[in-house]
Amino acid sequence: MRLIKHIGWILAWLVALVCAIWAFGALYYDFPTARVSAAILFLVIVLAAIIFIRGKLLKLAIFFGACSLVALWWLTLKPSNEIGPSGLRSGCQSYPS
Repeated sequence: MRLIKHIGWILAWLVALVCAIWAFGALYYDFPTARVSAAILFLVIVLAAIIFIRGKLLKLAIFFGACSLVALWWLTLKPSNEIGPSGLRSGCQSYPS
């Protein structure tokens, strides 16, 4: 039974790590100003929560909460490129057939 519990925690932390990597990338590439600062600040906050907060479940909840906040912000962004009548994004050229 303990093996299943340990595997569950490992999987939960792997998913949390993937979410944090995605959130870092989303902040780095899509944040309007001070992109690098915002991404590094996110990383520092998440690492501080892991180091200073007690309780495995609370750490994981804060981790997923921070990633969820970034995901909610990211979903509010509007696309910057419009697809034209040719089916290509503006500024893209089609290949000769």
